[in-house]
Amino acid sequence: MSSGLLVLYAVVRGLIYVGLLLLVGSRAAGALFARQVHDAELADLLRRRLTRFSSWLLAPLLVAMMARGVLQLVSFLDPGDVITFRLVQSGLLSGSWGHAWALQIAATAVGLALVTRRRDTMTTLNPLAMILVAIILWGQTGMGHAAGDNWHGPLGRLLDLAHLAGVGIWLGTLAVVLLVGLPLLHAESRLPTLAGVVRTFSVYARVGAVLAVISGTTAALVYSGGSLTIIPASTWGRLLLLKLVGMLGVLALGWYNWRVVTPALEGRQVSSPGTLRRAIRVELALGLVMLAITTMLVVSSLPGEG
Repeated sequence: MSSGLLVLYAVVRGLIYVGLLLLVGSRAAGALFARQVHDAELADLLRRRLTRFSSWLLAPLLVAMMARGVLQLVSFLDPGDVITFRLVQSGLLSGSWGHAWALQIAATAVGLALVTRRRDTMTTLNPLAMILVAIILWGQTGMGHAAGDNWHGPLGRLLDLAHLAGVGIWLGTLAVVLLVGLPLLHAESRLPTLAGVVRTFSVYARVGAVLAVISGTTAALVYSGGSLTIIPASTWGRLLLLKLVGMLGVLALGWYNWRVVTPALEGRQVSSPGTLRRAIRVELALGLVMLAITTMLVVSSLPGEG
C-alpha cells in the first residue's frame, strides 16, 4: 500500500474510532440525562436532540466502515490488478479480519435501518440497541492486535472490547454532553441541572477510565512479553508512552472539572458554563490526539516483531 493510501487508511480508521466512541457515549448520555433532568419539557428536548445526533452518526459511520473494506481490498492489489469477486471473497468475506468486518457492517446497517424506520429505536436504552452496539464494538476488536496470536481464545478481544467501552463511556459521553447537553443547559436557571449532569458524569468517567486503564495495561504487558523495559525500544512502545502522557493530561483536566468547575456550577456562577466548555474542549482535543496515536498503534509492529 502506498504512503498516500496508508494515510487515507489511518484517517478512515480514526473516523471509525470517533464514531464508535460517540455511539457508546450517546447510549451513556441518554441514561445520564434521564437520571438528572427532571423537567419534562427539557428532558423531551434533550431526548429529541440525542435522537437526531444518533441518527446522523450511523450513516457516516457505515460509509467509513465500507471505505475501510475498500482500502483493505486495494492493499492486496499489485499494479495493473483489478478487483474480482474472488479477491473480494478472499479479502473481505473470509478470515478473521473479513468476518469481523462483515459482522460490524451488518450490525451497523441493521441499526441504521431501525433508525430510518423508527427514529427513537437506537437512542433509548432498550436491549436491541445495546446488543447492536456491543456487536459493532466486537467486530472492531477482530481487526487489530487483539485478534492476533498473542492471545489464547477471545481474551484479547474481550480486553479490547472493555477498552473501547471504557473510553466511550468516558470521552464519548463527555463529547455528547458538550454537543447535545451543554447548549440546552448553560442558562443560569438550568445551572443546577447542569451541575447534576457533570457531577454524575464524573462517576461515569471514573468507571470508564478504570476500564480503559486496566484493559490497556493488561494488553501492554502481554504485547511486551511481560518486560516493560523493551517498550521504549520499539515504535509501538514509544507510541504507547505518548498515549499514556495524553491520558494523564485528560485525567488532570477531568479532576479539574470535578473539583473546580462543578462546585462553581453548583454555586450558580454565571461564567462557569463557559469555563466548563473550554475545559471539555481541551480534554477532548487531548482525547483526539490519543485517538490518532491509537490508529498508528493498531498497524505498528509489536515489541519483538519485525
